[in-house]
Amino acid sequence: MVALVGTTQYATQLDVTRNIRLLNLQLNKQNQQLADGRYADGLIGVSQRAQELGNLKSEIGTVNNYKSAIQSASNRTNLYAITIEEIIDIAVEAQDTMIKNRDPYFATSSAPDVQANLLLDRIGGLLQTKDGDRYLFAGTNYTQSPINGTLSGMGVIYGANAVPGVDYDPFTAFTAPAGFPGTSQYATANDFYINPNATAPGTYDAFYDTTSTTLYTDDNEQLSYGVSAAEGGFQILVDAIIRFRDAAQDIAGNPENYQARVDQARSQLNEAISSLKSIASRNGYKQQQLTEVMERHDRALDVLKVRVGSIENVDIGEVSVNIKNLQTTLEASYVITRDSLQLSLVNYLR
Repeated sequence: MVALVGTTQYATQLDVTRNIRLLNLQLNKQNQQLADGRYADGLIGVSQRAQELGNLKSEIGTVNNYKSAIQSASNRTNLYAITIEEIIDIAVEAQDTMIKNRDPYFATSSAPDVQANLLLDRIGGLLQTKDGDRYLFAGTNYTQSPINGTLSGMGVIYGANAVPGVDYDPFTAFTAPAGFPGTSQYATANDFYINPNATAPGTYDAFYDTTSTTLYTDDNEQLSYGVSAAEGGFQILVDAIIRFRDAAQDIAGNPENYQARVDQARSQLNEAISSLKSIASRNGYKQQQLTEVMERHDRALDVLKVRVGSIENVDIGEVSVNIKNLQTTLEASYVITRDSLQLSLVNYLR
């Protein structure tokens, strides 16, 4: 009788022990879900909606890729804005320099040609601004510098005693390399500041091409951005300062013509500043567009994350109830085990 009772109690203890082990495993999973806020078995826990979840996460990845490209473009437009503003500041400084040096007597000792060359090289340096390995102002040919040497290294274009409106006309910006020399005094494209490539004219054309500096901002949606060193505002600015520089040849021998040349250069400089402000405004519009697209993607991302959360995330209240029920069941199992062990000891002592 004792042996029979002992065997039955042992079997009961094994069942209770297995039940406790199972309950502890379930309790651990519920605690993990309570801590993470997600189903403990990942996709297994949401197997009925696994395909939907996978599609949503794929969409999130796509949106993040678009955001990364937009952020890079946004960084570049910000860099354009800063650089263009600096060039406008130099243009305003050039105005002051021309005004101060209009008097031939003052210009005799102030070396306006040296001052002009310094201004030119500062502009040239800014037009070679890079974002990583990319020349920002090089159009679609962004692996090559858009500048042909140094701007101060450009030879004399407007000779001594050249009369404005007689020996040379107002400068008209070139819209393509094929436009050289036009009505200008630049004999060939090589005499201008934009970097030509005689063996591959197409790459020279690319310095003018900002419309192809584009990125996909969404499926089937593109946005162009970019500013080229070959744009009219920069051409007019550089040529105006060169006219001022070359006018220095007349300071001593033809002071009246020197003043006329400085006045004409300053008039052209005003035109350049107006054009540069238009370029800055256009770039500002691109900045705004990129910001709006980024905000749109942020909103879409928020919606996608909510939808993913509705699949992956557990009901915290439900989990808490489950934990409470499991704990109650475990306590009962421990009581059964305790009583069973006490009964086994009594039987053994009989």
